[in-house]
Amino acid sequence: SAAREVQLERQLLQAGGKGGSAAVYGNVPVCDLSLPDDEVRAAMIAAASEVGFFSVTNHGIPEAAIDEAFGASATFFGQERAAKAEQAPFAAHLNCGYEYMSQVRPSTGTPDQKESLQVTARRGSMDGRWPSTDGRSPPRATSGISRNLAQSRRAQHPANRPR
Repeated sequence: SAAREVQLERQLLQAGGKGGSAAVYGNVPVCDLSLPDDEVRAAMIAAASEVGFFSVTNHGIPEAAIDEAFGASATFFGQERAAKAEQAPFAAHLNCGYEYMSQVRPSTGTPDQKESLQVTARRGSMDGRWPSTDGRSPPRATSGISRNLAQSRRAQHPANRPR
């Protein structure tokens, strides 16, 4: 729930969470999905609790797919703000869509100084919110992102994890 997320964020701030300073000093935690599930789980919980974010390795998503997603991102964010907002309308109740310097951090009470496209993996959440690059059709990477979400779900299944 949103209240639980706000409570967790405030606890991280009060506990002296490292957050962005970890990235500045090159200490971003890495969670290696090739490790046993209990080690991955412990690493993710520690990273999310102590720093607030982490990098994932050995996820099984091909580099070409990642490059394609970054290319689609650059194309989308290169458009005018009004076009981005129209193509990917933000839905607060789903926490997805396009936002421009409007997400207020509960721990500080100030808006983030960024624009973002919140992508939510819950089925149906992104319906009508995938951005387009030409104002008419979903970007080429939309199918790639959906494919990558499916690949990562398969990779997360214990039967499909390397040992």
